[in-house]
Amino acid sequence: MTQLTLEAIREQLTELNFNAENIRMITVEAMDDALLESCTTKEDESFYNSYMNVIYQKGERYVLGYRCNEEKIIDQAIIKIGDKYFDPTEQSKGDFKPYQFAFLTEFKVFDMMKNAKSNKDFPPDVDFLFTRAKHYKNIINKAK
Repeated sequence: MTQLTLEAIREQLTELNFNAENIRMITVEAMDDALLESCTTKEDESFYNSYMNVIYQKGERYVLGYRCNEEKIIDQAIIKIGDKYFDPTEQSKGDFKPYQFAFLTEFKVFDMMKNAKSNKDFPPDVDFLFTRAKHYKNIINKAK
């Protein structure tokens, strides 16, 4: 695991056509083992897992952004419960360490499902945000 500097994260976000200065950083924490056991945690399927976990009320919000614990930032979906953020997909791999996450947007269950319906039944992802760039002008520099 690599801890990127805020400057390095902002550079990578800018290269991906985001307004890096408008994107807030959050910390993804470890969730309680009992809750993790009840979550959907298919390996390397963060979008699907987070989507299912919000549908089945294991999380309150579906959150899109970038995991910032590798050399290159990685697009990822996580869940929010209260004011805390969790990543059942990564935590289920074991030896989980809290990490920084570049927060793009979050969806309530209804909005998440509505957007998935218009996205060929695929949970909203970063590409989906670019197809709706006019709605995300605060974080997107320009459409891809």
